[in-house]
Amino acid sequence: MTRATLLAILSRFLITRIVLFAIAVGAVSRLPVDPVEAHGFHLPPQPHAFLEAWARYDACWYVTIAERGYRDPLGDNEDMRAAFFPLFPSLVAGATRVVRPPLLAGLVIANACYLVFLLVLWTLFARDWGERVADAAVWIYLLFPSAFFLSAAYSESVLLAVTAGAVLLARQRRWLGAGVLAALSTLARPLGVVAVVPVLAEYIAWRRVSAEAPTRLGAIVAPVAAAAAVYVVLAWNVFGNPLAVIDMQASVRGSIGPPWQPIIEMWQTGPRLHGFNNSLVDAGLAVAAIVSLPVLFATVPLGYAFYALVVVLVPASQSLISFNRLLLPSFPHAALLARALEHRWMSAALYAVFALGQAVWMTAFATWHWVA
Repeated sequence: MTRATLLAILSRFLITRIVLFAIAVGAVSRLPVDPVEAHGFHLPPQPHAFLEAWARYDACWYVTIAERGYRDPLGDNEDMRAAFFPLFPSLVAGATRVVRPPLLAGLVIANACYLVFLLVLWTLFARDWGERVADAAVWIYLLFPSAFFLSAAYSESVLLAVTAGAVLLARQRRWLGAGVLAALSTLARPLGVVAVVPVLAEYIAWRRVSAEAPTRLGAIVAPVAAAAAVYVVLAWNVFGNPLAVIDMQASVRGSIGPPWQPIIEMWQTGPRLHGFNNSLVDAGLAVAAIVSLPVLFATVPLGYAFYALVVVLVPASQSLISFNRLLLPSFPHAALLARALEHRWMSAALYAVFALGQAVWMTAFATWHWVA
């Protein structure tokens, strides 16, 4: 990556973040909040409007875990902390030693990881498909309607940074580093362990041409296995159930079934343009993501395709809840879309639609309206 490319990505990131945060401040300062949504679990009022706009939904849980851990009683509130993996709140807790309040520390961590992910993504995609596709993928991840969650105190940006970093290190045959980052991904989100899939795919490709390959498998597998064991022990010790996250996910999203079942349930409950579990937007994204999987298997590295398969099918087989956000980790889908944008007018039109959608959803999120 050249200095000019680095500065270009950095400037795009800063400009879009300034606009996004301005929209958030304007929304929370001038528009009424949804009293029903705001009645749920939330943080105390924040000292500034630009922080209050982000003190919403899952961010409240992550910040609470960073401040109080998993054991501290929460009064009469329903305790959903078992649904949230420890990497991001641990990073936030560490950052609060130099950045306060904790929500601000969460925003700093999330946005730093967001920027790192964009730089790594550009490097990977430029290597595979050239700079045009890499540039388009960066714009997609900056402007996609639900991409504002990557700037929120949520764990998606951390997951993307360590997953993409693991793939890049695997490409560079730095297997221990790739294994460590895949292990961190395992501790970031429930499906984070899938980061090991593209890493192992790179290892298998290397094994075919290198006599050293068999001795390197442990450098990948051991850290991931250790991270999984750490989480199981943590869950057993704290929640009394090593599979607490699965039970919590099932209670919120339902059990795994055929991927068409959530679409049927949406129609039975009454579809809306966008809602908690009956969103036409989420349904459209789920259908598009699933239908495009065969194209991914035909056009991107096999490890990418299997990674996208799991990232998309697992949530889509439970419910439509939050699918627009849960799709964000599937960066192979961004590659597919970026490769399709061959003409400037196509790119400009799509980016304009994306940017408008993100402005609307950022406004909704800041005013306690459900997005994902």
